[in-house]
Amino acid sequence: MIPPARAALDELLAGNARFRAGNSETHKYSLDQIRNIAREQHPIAAVIACMDSRVTPEIIFDQPLGNIFTSRVPGNVASDSAKWMLEISVGELHVPLVVVVGHTGCLAVGQLLDGDKGGPGGPLRQEIAFAVFEARSKNPEDIYREAVIQNARLTVKKLLRDSLVVSNAAREGRLEIVSALYEMETGEVRLV
Repeated sequence: MIPPARAALDELLAGNARFRAGNSETHKYSLDQIRNIAREQHPIAAVIACMDSRVTPEIIFDQPLGNIFTSRVPGNVASDSAKWMLEISVGELHVPLVVVVGHTGCLAVGQLLDGDKGGPGGPLRQEIAFAVFEARSKNPEDIYREAVIQNARLTVKKLLRDSLVVSNAAREGRLEIVSALYEMETGEVRLV
């Protein structure tokens, strides 16, 4: 892993350890700090996570304002808005790390495992359906967990395939992109 990405990942995982231990730093900001943040930003990473109210990257990674760019979409899929966020964070702000975070208890994955009845989301639902199919083909002990993991991994592959900025940065050695699993029951984030 390239050193800037390793440093960013280490910071995120250290923040997650603080969160799990109940030692989250209380981020309080003076008006001067708020003004400084408003003028410029230097994020260390970009995160694509689910919209689930229990999965807030800034909290689970215990990060202050300005440290991570975040896109939240059902099932942490590679939506157009997530790709646009990466075009900005990777292309303009040169973040060295992208983390796609799936999570236990994901309602979007659960809907597809339970036999999707359709509805809004169209192609994004289809992305999760592919992950469910991939998980089932592995015949795992825990199909739900495996589907969540496969979904995060497939999002990484799709981003590398569909985003020119992401694929170029990764190919040129300026970016690392990883998938992770957030265990809601323990608060732990694990790379998968």
